Amino acid sequence: MKKTISAAMAGALLLGLLGGCSGGSPAGSDPATVEAVSAITGGGAAGLADWYAGMVVSGETAEVKRDSGKTVLEIYVEEGDMVRAGAPLFCYDSEKMQLDLDMLYLDKENYANTIAAANAEIKELENQRSKAKDADKLSYTLQIDSRKADIREAEYNSSVNDRKITSLEASLENAEVVSPIAGRVMSVNEEGTTDNYGYYDPDAEDTADTGVEFITVTDVTSMRIQGTINELNAYALSEGMAMRIRSRMYPDQTWTGTLSLIDWENPVKNTNETSYYISDSNSDEMTTASKYPFYIDLESTDGLMLGQHVYIEPDTGDGDKKPAGPMLPSYYIAYEDDGDPYVWADDGGKLEKRSVTLGEYDEGTDCYEVTDGLAPTDYIAFPAEGLAEGQSTEKYDPSAVAEEEEPGPAAEAAAMP
Repeated sequence: MKKTISAAMAGALLLGLLGGCSGGSPAGSDPATVEAVSAITGGGAAGLADWYAGMVVSGETAEVKRDSGKTVLEIYVEEGDMVRAGAPLFCYDSEKMQLDLDMLYLDKENYANTIAAANAEIKELENQRSKAKDADKLSYTLQIDSRKADIREAEYNSSVNDRKITSLEASLENAEVVSPIAGRVMSVNEEGTTDNYGYYDPDAEDTADTGVEFITVTDVTSMRIQGTINELNAYALSEGMAMRIRSRMYPDQTWTGTLSLIDWENPVKNTNETSYYISDSNSDEMTTASKYPFYIDLESTDGLMLGQHVYIEPDTGDGDKKPAGPMLPSYYIAYEDDGDPYVWADDGGKLEKRSVTLGEYDEGTDCYEVTDGLAPTDYIAFPAEGLAEGQSTEKYDPSAVAEEEEPGPAAEAAAMP
């Protein structure tokens, strides 16, 4: 029977399997997989609880779709153009639409004639049936039923035709498509389509219901913050949370805002995905851990620039109070027989038992503050059975991205003259 596990327990199982890949092998055989503390805590190189790398990006983006049932006559804009709200972007071939509409009106007239002719024939058949012998009445009844069926079919087809007419009349009135927002034209997809992950496919069918955009316009006058979250630490954030943004260059410079969206529908493209197994007694199920973008609307953008890299953290209302050390999930901490805590840490490519000092425990996240013995840049393994001191290690970091490998705010501040 398949088991249901929480996000935190899923992370524990995943990293336990990764860290314990050596099983019961002696030291020096299969390497134990170790992961960066900064990646485990979700804090990038900053290494503190719930810190995320982020970037200042443009505000609203409008994806203007094309109707695959219409022919685009002319495109008025090019990539890079600045447009105002309501500015024409492209237009459909209204002459072709008018011809199609004329054909629909002819079909409407034909359906009406079919219905009128069938009603007249039914009236005549009913008159003849009333005068016929009893033996012949059944034949007239069958003919009448057949004509009634013809009427029902014509009425249905006419109703469908009417909806097409209504839609096409509206399209003729809106043959020119305008920009819903002011901004810069970021892309014009004149040929082919793209799939949900943005990869170009010249042979794909371009239909309006696939969600493929034709022209993309981005408001470059407003700004918001974009970060990424991993499936394994997604429980740490939720829409509506108060967030604090911190400058990488000047850690004391901060901004506040609200997490407005976690975009589960659009995973981040071109990232390293983590494949892992969650097993129970009956099955081995392979799951892929992806990263997803989240966005923060700012109360003020003073001092920020588009493209600027920042750090993101939940705003807990405690000002600038931060943990003294990494907030490590409890399932990474092992204990000696006498109760002293330790972690399995990488020491120059070899595994060692490293004593740590624990601070406060956060029941909400099931994490301990490690006040001594562990740095964000250290690598540790999940304390699976079979690990041994001196065992070789293999480094693995599923959630790291280029910007997260930069020094954290404390290190950057210390390095400044």
